[in-house]
Amino acid sequence: MIEVLVAMIVFAISLIGIAGMLVISHKSNSSSYIKQQAVQSANDILDRINANRTEVTNANYDTNNLSSGTPVYPSAPTTDCGTSSCSSTQIATYDKWYWLAKDLTQLPNGSGSIKTSVSGNQTTIVVTVQWDDSPAQKKLGASTITQGATANLSQFIVQTEL
Repeated sequence: MIEVLVAMIVFAISLIGIAGMLVISHKSNSSSYIKQQAVQSANDILDRINANRTEVTNANYDTNNLSSGTPVYPSAPTTDCGTSSCSSTQIATYDKWYWLAKDLTQLPNGSGSIKTSVSGNQTTIVVTVQWDDSPAQKKLGASTITQGATANLSQFIVQTEL
């Protein structure tokens, strides 16, 4: 009878430990989820750029709204290229707006930049996605979280050539 009681106590303690690990794992998932959104956002704009290569060489995709505080998002373009036909320049403007104002706003204080450089026949594109990781770090119990201008900013940078 005592052996069964000891076994039940050991079992209960192990279940409490497993529950604690599950809580920490769940909290860590929010940071991973935000990072995955950043990767998807960068891939989205790269797909859009790849589909409109003529405007890349003219640097019509270059943009930068990286900020240490709250980023400024552009206003909607006059032509909605999602529902009507547009020129390649209008598509580039629409793609930049959609990326900055729709994709990146899903991230906490999400912002980004696109920088293209043309050298001969090679076009290099650098896409930077930045977000404030403080909410995820706070969930994990970090003791020195700062908000605003000195926030815990994270970046995902991808460079590719067309």
